[in-house]
Amino acid sequence: MINFKEEVEKRKSQLLADIETLCAVPSVYDDKTIAENQPYGQACREALDTMLEIGKRDGFAVYDDHGYAGHIDIGDADHAFGILGHLDVVPVNASGWNSDPFHVVQKDGKIYGRGVADDKGPLLAGYYAAKIIHDLDLPVKKKIRIIFGCDEERGSSCVKHYFQNNPFPDMGFTPDAEFPVVYGEKGMLGFTISGHKEKNGLIAMLAGERANIVPDECIAIIEGNHKKYEESFQQFLTENKTTGSIEEEGNCTKLIVNGKGAHASLPEDGINAVALMAKYLKTVVNNDFVTFVNDYLSDYYGQGLGIDHCGQMGKLTMNLGVIKYVKEEGTIQLDLRCPHEIDLEQTAKKVEKLCADHGLECKSSLTQPLYMDPESELVQKLHKAYVEVTGDQSKPQAIGGGTYAKSMPNCVAFGCEFKDEDNAIHGNNENIKIDSLLKSTEIFAKAIYDLIKE
Repeated sequence: MINFKEEVEKRKSQLLADIETLCAVPSVYDDKTIAENQPYGQACREALDTMLEIGKRDGFAVYDDHGYAGHIDIGDADHAFGILGHLDVVPVNASGWNSDPFHVVQKDGKIYGRGVADDKGPLLAGYYAAKIIHDLDLPVKKKIRIIFGCDEERGSSCVKHYFQNNPFPDMGFTPDAEFPVVYGEKGMLGFTISGHKEKNGLIAMLAGERANIVPDECIAIIEGNHKKYEESFQQFLTENKTTGSIEEEGNCTKLIVNGKGAHASLPEDGINAVALMAKYLKTVVNNDFVTFVNDYLSDYYGQGLGIDHCGQMGKLTMNLGVIKYVKEEGTIQLDLRCPHEIDLEQTAKKVEKLCADHGLECKSSLTQPLYMDPESELVQKLHKAYVEVTGDQSKPQAIGGGTYAKSMPNCVAFGCEFKDEDNAIHGNNENIKIDSLLKSTEIFAKAIYDLIKE
């Protein structure tokens, strides 16, 4: 019997070194440095080159899809098993980190840094699992193709481009979610709501950079001297068990309310600073934009919009990720994750009508849900490996996150976050336990081999 755990342990130092190298690249989308063969900016190009160099170093054939994505082929069979991960990362907050986000730090059995859990660490765990199978010269009927894109966090245009130029693997998984194996992913609805609303006391309201992140800070500037609001604002912070600040801003008042960041697929794990700010502002200004946010968009489940639903995959969730109100022009970005029973087109029309009734324009985008039979060979064998390594008998699951699994047939999300572990994905101090990373690599190796062995 192959001792995959022992093989992973032998490669621990190199795996961690490669994660440190890859995570040192601040691969956030940057439209200012877009150029030929770097469609997402210079840093994403550098991350892609770094991953390709790892494959070249180990003697494998590599492919660069003009900076959109790339792959490393391990083996030379005609048919392929795919592992899909991403190299881009979400932006880093200016404050809140205990260390440099782009310098991996080891502390108390964990590594910290942007990308260690989403998704550079898990991608490399998959790569090392495949490499172990290759190094041991195990008999397999498929090659393993490690595919990596550079735009997953903004909608996965990278792999869409890649699969226009390359065939789909026969089957595969993306290590960009959690354990146990994910047989279903909710559909996604995105809304951009905009319009003109008279200020009526509100000068500006700003929060968020991405629709798929719960904003952990919201800034507002309102008319009037700050002394007018100090007592009510401090009382509001106390009653809502949060923090913030109030200060003079010229002849006006600047307010900051703090929340807690989280991924839009689990917005209830965070505290939306926009919802908190709107709740306070409604008591001190008469701005229709604020009222709309407070009345319709301040919960996590679409209750205010009248579209809440709970199905086989769980609840519909909603995240207000971005708000910008300046010079009486407002914009809001929403990210909804919807169980597969929901008619996305009809839901979008309902929200669009509500916005129109309030004098707001609403544009929508949608991604259909993913559902794979939990009894399929892919789901069952991935799950079997997880159970054998961990002893956990939990069943395959459905999630709200959207992953690369939707980009190709016969693909699911699998790992790397374990139950009861919080990797602070998309938040400050993103981390992963070293033991969990190694265990994931062991699970991947066992599962892949079981699926492709002769």
